[in-house]
Amino acid sequence: MREGIVVAEKPSVARAIHAALSSIGENVAVASVRGHVLDADLPEEYRIWSRVDPLELLRVRRFRYVVRDYESYGALSELFRKHAPLIIATDNDHEGELIGSEILAIYRGVRGNRSTYYRMRFNSVERDDLLTAWRNLEPELRWNWVHKAEFRRTFDLLTGAAYTRFLTLRARKLGHRGVISWGSCQTPTLYFVVRRDLEVESFRPRPFWYIEATLRTRSGETIKASSQRFWEENAAKEAHLQARGSEEAVVKRYSEDTSIVQRPTPLRTDDALRDLVRITGRSANEVLNAMERLYSEGYISYPRTDTNRYPQGFDYQRPLMAVLKSGLLEGQRLLSSARPRQGRLDDGAHPPIYPIKPYRSGGLLGAIWEYVARRFVANAFLEDATVLNQQALLELSGIELSASGRSLTRRGFLDVYVYHRITDHPIPRLSTGERLQVVELKLNRGETSPPPRMSESELIALMERSGIGTDATRASFPSLIVERGYVARVGKSLRSTELGRSLISVLQRVDERLVSPQTRRHVEEMMSQVERDGSDWRALLEESVTRYETLLSKLASSWESVAGELVGTISSSSANPQTKRRGSRLRGAPR
Repeated sequence: MREGIVVAEKPSVARAIHAALSSIGENVAVASVRGHVLDADLPEEYRIWSRVDPLELLRVRRFRYVVRDYESYGALSELFRKHAPLIIATDNDHEGELIGSEILAIYRGVRGNRSTYYRMRFNSVERDDLLTAWRNLEPELRWNWVHKAEFRRTFDLLTGAAYTRFLTLRARKLGHRGVISWGSCQTPTLYFVVRRDLEVESFRPRPFWYIEATLRTRSGETIKASSQRFWEENAAKEAHLQARGSEEAVVKRYSEDTSIVQRPTPLRTDDALRDLVRITGRSANEVLNAMERLYSEGYISYPRTDTNRYPQGFDYQRPLMAVLKSGLLEGQRLLSSARPRQGRLDDGAHPPIYPIKPYRSGGLLGAIWEYVARRFVANAFLEDATVLNQQALLELSGIELSASGRSLTRRGFLDVYVYHRITDHPIPRLSTGERLQVVELKLNRGETSPPPRMSESELIALMERSGIGTDATRASFPSLIVERGYVARVGKSLRSTELGRSLISVLQRVDERLVSPQTRRHVEEMMSQVERDGSDWRALLEESVTRYETLLSKLASSWESVAGELVGTISSSSANPQTKRRGSRLRGAPR
């Protein structure tokens, strides 16, 4: 039996740990915090905006460490006087490691710098997982993770504060009263939306024409075949007139092949966000918060992961039993043993997301749990689907027509994974040289289509591909740029406001790197280097901040030539009460 105090990151997780340890007679104290207890902030002399040149903020390397949560701080300080050693049981990710280091700092402030502590790691709050973690306590934190999180926090604080203050203070000199928020992740996220809107609005449809024939086989089956597009109307009319010269079309080539539709890979955070935003119609931020709640209440495993392959020895039966007990799979035949389609990603910290126990209510939580459950079963206990593809090339008075068909020959995982639909539209089987009767012949006109407006699901995918944020932070930025008044939700799409467009336009005119995702991506790569090989995070922070200091100096020297556009847009936006309310809530240093 161990003595000491376990400190979890959330009250619900603390309750699960207490229940698990009590079940085996361990009588340790269990407490919790509510996220970060301590935080880094600028020195006191830099806090008043009007007294400090924003460029000076980027040269700050001395910080105040302040108490963010006084209630947790006081409670822990009291408990640490009574209990030792400390067992840190925060979430098993970089942010959880940083919170663990804060708890450790409080502990050592009470017990001394040489006091013993342990790290308890788990990826679900299921009893067996918690007990396994309890039996395998680690002797210390993963300091590379702590330093990576410190790098991120410090970089975001300095750059967000400096740029936001610069833009806001300069705009206020020209009469603006609100806050102009900037962040090294937030701004390229906005850039993606603005760029798409400009592509849509600058798009000019191009007309085209094509011939469509309805044909009948000798057995009475019908098939529709179409020509390639004609970009000139006269050429299309001539071809149509030529095609009308024959009452039969001849099959020049017919082929069939079978393709495999693969099961989804094991579930990671970004996949879940992209799918669930589309499925539920909720924001990525809402979805991730709901997933966190399902985790903390014991319904799914830890939801912040970039892993899409199960570790060797993973117990597939426990998640399967959770799904079976839910009733989702009534009458469904499954493979006798798990044969997952593994992905290639492994973040080294967490397994993929999987169900732990049935969630029996509806709403957003129910929709998310069902998706997690269906994806787990589709991946591990069902086969791939197969599709028969048909291609036909026909000739009608020298004009080539083509037709294609598709039909499912094995449904496989699609019986359970209802989020992926394949519609059957087979064509009759044909033979080379076969003649088909022309039933109808039409000349149709169409137009090229603009790209679609940006959806949040697509935006999350773009951010991931461009290295903006992490699986743990990415979900917040679409909602953040909406809150800032830079983007509005219109149905299922995101549309940039005049304020958002103007901000991107001004920054882009000064230097593309101020909005380009590549600038932040370079910083993310440095953060990963800290995690990977323990590189000096302070040296890499210096390099990263210096890059942004150069860009801010360039913006400052160009400000007079670009300020009019931005401030003019802000002034007109400020006339909208809703915009004023959004702006009034802006605080702190955006990322």
